[in-house]
Amino acid sequence: MLVIINGWTTRIAGGDYHTLRVAQNWSQKNEISYLLPRLGYQFAKNALKGKALILDSGFEREASNPFGVFLMYCARVLQFFVSPPPMDKYDIVVASSHFLVDLLPALYVRSKNHSCKLVVYWHGLPVKQSSPWRYLLRQLNDAISAALLRRYFDLVFAINQSVKSFLVSHGVDAQKIRITNNGTDPVSLTSDPKPPIFDACYVGRLERIKGVFDLVAIWGDVSSRMPDAKLAIVGDGSEKDQLTNLIEAEHLTRNIVLCGFVEEQRKFEIMIRSKLFLLPSYADDWGIAILDAMSCGLPAIVYDSPALRTVWGDDVTFVPAGDTASFGQALVRLLRDPQLRAELSSTGLRRSAQYSWTKIAGEEAEAIESL
Repeated sequence: MLVIINGWTTRIAGGDYHTLRVAQNWSQKNEISYLLPRLGYQFAKNALKGKALILDSGFEREASNPFGVFLMYCARVLQFFVSPPPMDKYDIVVASSHFLVDLLPALYVRSKNHSCKLVVYWHGLPVKQSSPWRYLLRQLNDAISAALLRRYFDLVFAINQSVKSFLVSHGVDAQKIRITNNGTDPVSLTSDPKPPIFDACYVGRLERIKGVFDLVAIWGDVSSRMPDAKLAIVGDGSEKDQLTNLIEAEHLTRNIVLCGFVEEQRKFEIMIRSKLFLLPSYADDWGIAILDAMSCGLPAIVYDSPALRTVWGDDVTFVPAGDTASFGQALVRLLRDPQLRAELSSTGLRRSAQYSWTKIAGEEAEAIESL
Protein backbone atom coordinates (compact mmCIF):
# COMPACT_ATOMS: atom_id res chain seq x y z
CA MET A 1 0.00 0.00 0.00
CA LEU A 2 1.28 3.46 -0.95
CA VAL A 3 -0.02 6.38 1.14
CA ILE A 4 0.47 9.78 -0.52
CA ILE A 5 0.59 12.81 1.82
CA ASN A 6 2.02 15.36 -0.58
CA GLY A 7 -0.22 18.34 0.24
CA TRP A 8 1.61 19.25 3.45
CA THR A 9 1.70 23.04 4.06
CA THR A 10 1.92 23.41 7.88
CA ARG A 11 3.16 21.35 10.79
CA ILE A 12 0.10 19.12 10.47
CA ALA A 13 -3.52 19.48 9.39
CA GLY A 14 -6.51 17.37 10.35
CA GLY A 15 -6.54 15.40 7.11
CA ASP A 16 -2.82 14.58 7.38
CA TYR A 17 -3.33 13.53 10.99
CA HIS A 18 -6.24 11.25 10.07
CA THR A 19 -4.23 9.53 7.34
CA LEU A 20 -1.22 8.97 9.59
CA ARG A 21 -3.34 7.51 12.40
CA VAL A 22 -5.25 5.01 10.26
CA ALA A 23 -2.07 4.02 8.40
CA GLN A 24 -0.45 3.21 11.74
CA ASN A 25 -3.22 0.66 12.31
CA TRP A 26 -3.12 -0.67 8.74
CA SER A 27 0.62 -1.32 9.08
CA GLN A 28 -0.12 -4.20 11.47
CA LYS A 29 -1.41 -6.29 8.56
CA ASN A 30 -0.11 -4.49 5.46
CA GLU A 31 3.18 -3.32 4.05
CA ILE A 32 2.96 0.49 4.00
CA SER A 33 5.02 3.02 2.05
CA TYR A 34 4.58 6.79 2.32
CA LEU A 35 5.21 9.40 -0.35
CA LEU A 36 5.91 12.68 1.47
CA PRO A 37 7.50 16.06 0.76
CA ARG A 38 10.52 16.99 2.86
CA LEU A 39 8.37 19.31 4.99
CA GLY A 40 5.91 16.52 5.78
CA TYR A 41 8.65 14.05 6.60
CA GLN A 42 10.21 16.47 9.10
CA PHE A 43 6.99 16.57 11.12
CA ALA A 44 5.71 13.02 10.57
CA LYS A 45 8.79 10.80 10.66
CA ASN A 46 8.17 9.62 14.23
CA ALA A 47 4.63 8.57 13.32
CA LEU A 48 5.47 6.63 10.16
CA LYS A 49 5.06 2.87 10.26
CA GLY A 50 6.70 1.88 7.03
CA LYS A 51 9.00 3.03 4.24
CA ALA A 52 9.30 6.77 3.49
CA LEU A 53 9.74 8.03 -0.09
CA ILE A 54 10.74 11.69 0.21
CA LEU A 55 10.33 14.42 -2.40
CA ASP A 56 12.70 17.41 -2.25
CA SER A 57 11.16 20.20 -4.29
CA GLY A 58 13.31 23.08 -3.03
CA PHE A 59 10.19 24.89 -1.74
CA GLU A 60 9.86 23.04 1.54
CA ARG A 61 8.73 25.63 4.06
CA GLU A 62 5.42 26.35 5.77
CA ALA A 63 3.11 28.52 3.70
CA SER A 64 -0.33 30.07 4.11
CA ASN A 65 -0.35 32.58 1.25
CA PRO A 66 -2.41 30.97 -1.55
CA PHE A 67 0.18 31.82 -4.20
CA GLY A 68 2.97 30.41 -2.02
CA VAL A 69 1.01 27.21 -1.52
CA PHE A 70 0.22 27.03 -5.25
CA LEU A 71 3.89 27.42 -6.21
CA MET A 72 4.95 24.83 -3.65
CA TYR A 73 2.36 22.37 -4.96
CA CYS A 74 3.49 22.94 -8.57
CA ALA A 75 7.13 22.40 -7.58
CA ARG A 76 6.28 19.14 -5.79
CA VAL A 77 4.27 17.73 -8.68
CA LEU A 78 6.95 18.76 -11.19
CA GLN A 79 9.63 17.17 -9.02
CA PHE A 80 7.62 13.96 -8.84
CA PHE A 81 7.14 13.68 -12.60
CA VAL A 82 10.73 14.70 -13.46
CA SER A 83 12.38 12.46 -10.90
CA PRO A 84 9.95 10.00 -9.29
CA PRO A 85 11.36 7.93 -6.42
CA PRO A 86 11.74 4.19 -7.02
CA MET A 87 8.45 2.55 -6.16
CA ASP A 88 7.12 -0.98 -5.80
CA LYS A 89 4.14 -2.48 -7.59
CA TYR A 90 1.41 -1.48 -5.15
CA ASP A 91 -1.99 -3.11 -4.70
CA ILE A 92 -3.56 0.03 -3.19
CA VAL A 93 -2.68 3.72 -3.58
CA VAL A 94 -4.23 6.08 -1.04
CA ALA A 95 -4.32 9.84 -1.66
CA SER A 96 -4.66 11.59 1.70
CA SER A 97 -6.63 14.47 0.18
CA HIS A 98 -8.49 15.41 -2.98
CA PHE A 99 -5.99 18.15 -3.79
CA LEU A 100 -4.27 17.70 -7.13
CA VAL A 101 -0.86 17.54 -5.45
CA ASP A 102 -2.03 14.19 -4.02
CA LEU A 103 -4.24 13.00 -6.88
CA LEU A 104 -1.75 13.45 -9.73
CA PRO A 105 0.98 11.25 -8.19
CA ALA A 106 -1.68 8.62 -7.48
CA LEU A 107 -2.79 8.69 -11.11
CA TYR A 108 0.83 8.43 -12.24
CA VAL A 109 1.33 5.27 -10.16
CA ARG A 110 -1.90 3.87 -11.62
CA SER A 111 -0.62 4.57 -15.15
CA LYS A 112 2.37 2.31 -14.42
CA ASN A 113 0.29 -0.36 -12.70
CA HIS A 114 -3.25 -0.59 -14.06
CA SER A 115 -4.31 -3.28 -11.59
CA CYS A 116 -3.83 -1.14 -8.46
CA LYS A 117 -6.89 0.39 -6.78
CA LEU A 118 -7.11 4.13 -6.06
CA VAL A 119 -8.50 5.46 -2.78
CA VAL A 120 -8.90 9.12 -1.79
CA TYR A 121 -10.04 11.23 1.17
CA TRP A 122 -12.18 14.34 0.72
CA HIS A 123 -11.96 16.25 4.01
CA GLY A 124 -14.18 19.25 3.41
CA LEU A 125 -15.61 21.95 1.17
CA PRO A 126 -14.30 25.50 0.55
CA VAL A 127 -15.47 28.35 2.77
CA LYS A 128 -16.15 31.86 1.56
CA GLN A 129 -14.45 33.36 4.64
CA SER A 130 -11.08 32.45 3.14
CA SER A 131 -9.28 34.92 0.87
CA PRO A 132 -10.86 35.39 -2.59
CA TRP A 133 -7.84 33.90 -4.36
CA ARG A 134 -7.71 30.89 -2.03
CA TYR A 135 -11.43 30.34 -2.51
CA LEU A 136 -11.11 30.59 -6.30
CA LEU A 137 -8.15 28.19 -6.43
CA ARG A 138 -10.00 25.77 -4.18
CA GLN A 139 -13.10 25.78 -6.38
CA LEU A 140 -10.96 25.15 -9.46
CA ASN A 141 -9.16 22.29 -7.72
CA ASP A 142 -12.44 20.75 -6.55
CA ALA A 143 -14.01 20.85 -10.00
CA ILE A 144 -11.02 19.09 -11.58
CA SER A 145 -10.72 16.63 -8.69
CA ALA A 146 -14.38 15.63 -8.85
CA ALA A 147 -13.95 14.82 -12.56
CA LEU A 148 -10.86 12.70 -11.84
CA LEU A 149 -12.60 10.86 -8.99
CA ARG A 150 -15.60 10.17 -11.19
CA ARG A 151 -13.46 8.49 -13.83
CA TYR A 152 -10.43 6.92 -12.15
CA PHE A 153 -10.88 6.38 -8.39
CA ASP A 154 -12.35 3.25 -6.86
CA LEU A 155 -13.18 4.45 -3.34
CA VAL A 156 -13.76 7.88 -1.81
CA PHE A 157 -13.83 8.53 1.93
CA ALA A 158 -15.99 11.63 2.56
CA ILE A 159 -15.76 13.30 5.96
CA ASN A 160 -19.45 14.24 6.11
CA GLN A 161 -22.75 14.11 4.27
CA SER A 162 -22.23 17.56 2.72
CA VAL A 163 -19.11 16.32 0.95
CA LYS A 164 -20.90 13.20 -0.28
CA SER A 165 -23.80 15.28 -1.62
CA PHE A 166 -21.35 17.58 -3.42
CA LEU A 167 -19.58 14.64 -5.05
CA VAL A 168 -22.81 12.97 -6.13
CA SER A 169 -23.99 16.26 -7.63
CA HIS A 170 -20.77 16.29 -9.67
CA GLY A 171 -21.34 12.83 -11.08
CA VAL A 172 -19.33 10.65 -8.67
CA ASP A 173 -21.02 7.28 -8.17
CA ALA A 174 -22.60 7.22 -4.70
CA GLN A 175 -21.78 3.51 -4.42
CA LYS A 176 -18.06 4.22 -4.18
CA ILE A 177 -18.39 6.95 -1.52
CA ARG A 178 -18.11 6.05 2.16
CA ILE A 179 -18.73 8.59 4.92
CA THR A 180 -16.01 8.23 7.53
CA ASN A 181 -15.27 9.77 10.93
CA ASN A 182 -12.26 10.67 13.02
CA GLY A 183 -11.03 9.06 16.20
CA THR A 184 -9.28 9.84 19.43
CA ASP A 185 -7.10 7.98 21.89
CA PRO A 186 -8.52 7.02 25.28
CA VAL A 187 -7.54 9.60 27.92
CA SER A 188 -6.95 8.45 31.49
CA LEU A 189 -8.85 10.79 33.81
CA THR A 190 -7.55 10.23 37.34
CA SER A 191 -9.96 9.86 40.24
CA ASP A 192 -8.09 12.71 41.96
CA PRO A 193 -7.66 15.26 39.15
CA LYS A 194 -5.49 18.33 39.50
CA PRO A 195 -7.36 21.65 39.56
CA PRO A 196 -7.66 23.52 36.23
CA ILE A 197 -5.05 26.14 35.49
CA PHE A 198 -6.77 27.44 32.34
CA ASP A 199 -10.36 28.58 32.03
CA ALA A 200 -10.37 27.53 28.39
CA CYS A 201 -8.11 26.27 25.64
CA TYR A 202 -7.89 26.25 21.86
CA VAL A 203 -5.99 23.60 19.87
CA GLY A 204 -5.32 24.04 16.17
CA ARG A 205 -3.42 25.90 13.48
CA LEU A 206 -2.79 29.60 14.00
CA GLU A 207 -4.58 30.90 10.93
CA ARG A 208 -7.26 33.53 10.39
CA ILE A 209 -9.63 30.99 8.86
CA LYS A 210 -9.45 29.00 12.12
CA GLY A 211 -10.72 32.01 14.06
CA VAL A 212 -7.60 32.67 16.12
CA PHE A 213 -7.97 36.46 15.81
CA ASP A 214 -11.59 36.12 16.91
CA LEU A 215 -10.24 34.36 20.02
CA VAL A 216 -8.51 37.59 21.04
CA ALA A 217 -11.73 39.58 20.74
CA ILE A 218 -13.66 36.89 22.62
CA TRP A 219 -11.11 36.71 25.42
CA GLY A 220 -10.92 40.48 25.68
CA ASP A 221 -14.66 40.47 26.39
CA VAL A 222 -14.34 37.62 28.90
CA SER A 223 -11.41 39.17 30.78
CA SER A 224 -13.27 42.49 31.09
CA ARG A 225 -15.79 40.60 33.25
CA MET A 226 -13.42 38.01 34.71
CA PRO A 227 -10.03 39.77 35.00
CA ASP A 228 -8.10 36.64 36.02
CA ALA A 229 -9.47 34.39 33.27
CA LYS A 230 -6.74 32.54 31.36
CA LEU A 231 -6.81 31.05 27.87
CA ALA A 232 -4.28 28.54 26.49
CA ILE A 233 -3.72 28.62 22.72
CA VAL A 234 -2.01 25.44 21.52
CA GLY A 235 -0.62 25.28 18.00
CA ASP A 236 1.59 26.98 15.47
CA GLY A 237 1.17 28.55 12.08
CA SER A 238 2.23 31.25 9.68
CA GLU A 239 0.16 33.93 11.44
CA LYS A 240 1.63 33.35 14.89
CA ASP A 241 3.55 36.66 14.87
CA GLN A 242 0.42 38.62 13.93
CA LEU A 243 -1.49 36.87 16.69
CA THR A 244 1.23 37.67 19.22
CA ASN A 245 1.21 41.33 18.20
CA LEU A 246 -2.58 41.51 18.51
CA ILE A 247 -2.51 39.97 22.00
CA GLU A 248 0.07 42.54 23.06
CA ALA A 249 -1.87 45.41 21.46
CA GLU A 250 -5.02 44.38 23.34
CA HIS A 251 -3.04 44.13 26.63
CA LEU A 252 -3.99 40.48 27.10
CA THR A 253 -0.57 38.93 27.70
CA ARG A 254 -1.60 38.14 31.30
CA ASN A 255 -4.73 36.39 30.11
CA ILE A 256 -3.66 34.51 26.96
CA VAL A 257 -0.82 31.97 26.94
CA LEU A 258 0.63 30.93 23.57
CA CYS A 259 1.84 27.37 24.14
CA GLY A 260 3.13 26.80 20.61
CA PHE A 261 3.24 23.41 18.91
CA VAL A 262 3.31 20.61 21.50
CA GLU A 263 3.46 16.83 21.40
CA GLU A 264 0.31 14.74 21.87
CA GLN A 265 0.84 14.02 25.56
CA ARG A 266 1.36 17.69 26.40
CA LYS A 267 -1.70 18.64 24.33
CA PHE A 268 -3.91 16.35 26.37
CA GLU A 269 -2.34 17.57 29.63
CA ILE A 270 -3.32 21.15 28.76
CA MET A 271 -6.84 20.06 27.84
CA ILE A 272 -7.29 18.13 31.08
CA ARG A 273 -6.14 21.20 33.07
CA SER A 274 -8.72 23.44 31.31
CA LYS A 275 -12.43 24.03 31.95
CA LEU A 276 -13.68 24.61 28.40
CA PHE A 277 -12.65 24.07 24.79
CA LEU A 278 -13.09 26.83 22.19
CA LEU A 279 -13.23 26.47 18.41
CA PRO A 280 -14.26 29.70 16.64
CA SER A 281 -13.30 28.20 13.28
CA TYR A 282 -14.80 29.07 9.90
CA ALA A 283 -13.26 26.06 8.17
CA ASP A 284 -13.76 22.85 10.19
CA ASP A 285 -15.85 20.14 8.55
CA TRP A 286 -15.61 17.60 11.38
CA GLY A 287 -13.48 18.87 14.27
CA ILE A 288 -10.94 16.32 15.52
CA ALA A 289 -9.97 18.75 18.28
CA ILE A 290 -13.59 18.77 19.50
CA LEU A 291 -13.45 15.01 19.94
CA ASP A 292 -10.10 15.21 21.74
CA ALA A 293 -11.57 17.84 24.08
CA MET A 294 -14.63 15.70 24.79
CA SER A 295 -12.39 12.76 25.67
CA CYS A 296 -10.82 15.01 28.32
CA GLY A 297 -14.21 15.96 29.71
CA LEU A 298 -14.24 19.48 28.25
CA PRO A 299 -17.48 21.11 27.09
CA ALA A 300 -16.95 22.70 23.67
CA ILE A 301 -18.12 26.06 22.34
CA VAL A 302 -17.84 26.35 18.56
CA TYR A 303 -18.93 28.49 15.64
CA ASP A 304 -22.07 27.10 14.03
CA SER A 305 -21.85 25.47 10.59
CA PRO A 306 -23.99 22.88 8.79
CA ALA A 307 -21.08 20.43 8.70
CA LEU A 308 -20.28 20.60 12.42
CA ARG A 309 -23.94 20.57 13.40
CA THR A 310 -24.43 17.40 11.35
CA VAL A 311 -21.57 15.71 13.21
CA TRP A 312 -22.11 16.99 16.76
CA GLY A 313 -25.79 17.85 17.06
CA ASP A 314 -26.66 19.07 20.55
CA ASP A 315 -23.47 17.76 22.17
CA VAL A 316 -21.60 21.07 21.78
CA THR A 317 -22.60 24.69 22.36
CA PHE A 318 -23.03 26.48 19.02
CA VAL A 319 -22.91 30.24 18.50
CA PRO A 320 -23.37 32.10 15.19
CA ALA A 321 -20.15 32.20 13.16
CA GLY A 322 -18.36 35.52 13.58
CA ASP A 323 -20.47 36.62 16.56
CA THR A 324 -17.70 37.11 19.11
CA ALA A 325 -20.06 38.83 21.59
CA SER A 326 -22.41 35.81 21.73
CA PHE A 327 -19.39 33.52 21.98
CA GLY A 328 -18.12 35.47 24.99
CA GLN A 329 -21.54 35.40 26.65
CA ALA A 330 -21.82 31.63 26.25
CA LEU A 331 -18.29 31.23 27.59
CA VAL A 332 -18.89 33.33 30.71
CA ARG A 333 -22.20 31.58 31.37
CA LEU A 334 -20.48 28.19 31.39
CA LEU A 335 -17.54 29.39 33.48
CA ARG A 336 -20.00 30.62 36.12
CA ASP A 337 -22.10 27.45 36.10
CA PRO A 338 -20.02 24.45 37.23
CA GLN A 339 -23.08 22.20 37.36
CA LEU A 340 -23.89 22.82 33.69
CA ARG A 341 -20.23 22.25 32.81
CA ALA A 342 -20.34 18.93 34.63
CA GLU A 343 -23.45 17.86 32.72
CA LEU A 344 -21.91 18.80 29.38
CA SER A 345 -18.67 17.08 30.39
CA SER A 346 -20.52 13.80 31.02
CA THR A 347 -22.29 14.11 27.68
CA GLY A 348 -18.98 14.67 25.90
CA LEU A 349 -17.29 11.74 27.61
CA ARG A 350 -20.11 9.41 26.55
CA ARG A 351 -19.95 10.72 22.99
CA SER A 352 -16.16 10.43 22.69
CA ALA A 353 -16.29 6.82 23.85
CA GLN A 354 -17.99 5.98 20.53
CA TYR A 355 -14.86 6.86 18.53
CA SER A 356 -11.37 5.39 18.40
CA TRP A 357 -8.66 5.39 15.75
CA THR A 358 -8.59 1.59 15.88
CA LYS A 359 -12.29 1.42 15.06
CA ILE A 360 -12.10 4.02 12.28
CA ALA A 361 -9.04 2.37 10.71
CA GLY A 362 -10.75 -1.01 10.83
CA GLU A 363 -13.88 0.29 9.11
CA GLU A 364 -11.84 1.99 6.40
CA ALA A 365 -9.68 -1.13 5.94
CA GLU A 366 -12.81 -3.22 5.41
CA ALA A 367 -14.00 -0.82 2.71
CA ILE A 368 -10.60 -0.98 0.99
CA GLU A 369 -10.42 -4.79 1.21
CA SER A 370 -13.84 -5.06 -0.44
CA LEU A 371 -12.53 -3.47 -3.67
